[in-house]
Amino acid sequence: MPQNKFSYGKFGIFGNNAYFCSMNARKKKERITDAEWKDFYKEASKFVLDIAKLVFAGVILGSIMDLEFDRTTLILIGGFVLLILISSGIYLYYLAIKKF
Repeated sequence: MPQNKFSYGKFGIFGNNAYFCSMNARKKKERITDAEWKDFYKEASKFVLDIAKLVFAGVILGSIMDLEFDRTTLILIGGFVLLILISSGIYLYYLAIKKF
C-alpha cells in the first residue's frame, strides 16, 4: 500500500491522482423499452444503408479508375458485400416498423 494514500468514503488520493468511486451505490438495471428498441433499429438501418451506398460508390469509382487490379473480382466482392448490407438494412428497418 502506498504511503501517501488517504481515503475518505468514496474519495481517495494516490500521489498526484485523485479518484472517485461509487461501489456502494449499485443501481438496478433498467429494462430497455420497445420504443427505444424501435428507435435503435431505425437508426441502425439508416446507418447500414448509408454504408451500402458508400460501398456502391466505391465499387463504381474503383471500376472506372485505371489501376492494376481485376475489375471482375472487385465487382463480385463489392456486389456480395452490397447485397449483405442492403439485406441487413432492410431487415433492421423491418424490425423497426414491426409491432412488438
